[in-house]
Amino acid sequence: MVKMGRMLLVLLWGACWGVPAWAEGPVETREFSGIPFVHLPAGCFAMGSPENEAGRDPDEGPVHEVCLDGFWIGRSEVTQGDWLRIAGRNPAHFALSEHHPVERVSWEDVQAFIRKLDALGEGPFRLPSEAEWEYAARGNVRGPFAFGASLSAESQANFNGHAGRESGGVYRQSTTAVGRFPANGWGLFDMHGNVSEWVRDWYCEGFYRLLEPGRKNPVCLDDASGCHVLRGGSWYDEAIHLRLADRGWSTPENRHATIGFRLVRGE
Repeated sequence: MVKMGRMLLVLLWGACWGVPAWAEGPVETREFSGIPFVHLPAGCFAMGSPENEAGRDPDEGPVHEVCLDGFWIGRSEVTQGDWLRIAGRNPAHFALSEHHPVERVSWEDVQAFIRKLDALGEGPFRLPSEAEWEYAARGNVRGPFAFGASLSAESQANFNGHAGRESGGVYRQSTTAVGRFPANGWGLFDMHGNVSEWVRDWYCEGFYRLLEPGRKNPVCLDDASGCHVLRGGSWYDEAIHLRLADRGWSTPENRHATIGFRLVRGE
């Protein structure tokens, strides 16, 4: 995970669609401007991590209830094919296929991309809020990962399996095509690993402590830190930085081969 003060320097779409484990019925999917989205219903969830979670940082708590309106979120991270089609160039370090996630894009680059995408007339699009991102990644899961208490670099996510608790696993040293690993319970791919994902919020260390229970659609707009939040961890990171509650951050002009994004569209 890219963090200030902790800076870390072809394949098939391989999952079948069915009824997600925590969805109440089949997920609704739709393409907007050529990008596949999944609809997530309005709901409330427990955001953050408990104090006893391994690898937890203090800024992940306290656990607090958040409520969200329904929204559409990208089924996968935005791909190099998507970026090339809209922006006309491919900035990725790992330019391996149109199905690999675009990376080496700054938060500011993403805003320019969104403006071009909106001009096609099927928006408006934006980055997810930090709360929307965790709701999409977590569903009704209360553990550290969507797939259980641990995460497999061989079969569940693309991350550095040579580091940390999960040492001894695979370390691919690059991105992988989106959809290579199993989807989570909403039918979303790569919420753990591959590339860290920009979100809308500025990084506010104590934001969770200030929120009243049941706060609806929270977003931190205080830019005092000068950094935006990154979520999900990347191919470079050890498993603890892929936890559902882990919060990374970086300056909005930073471009790195570990950083990409996914999009949200309102209902």
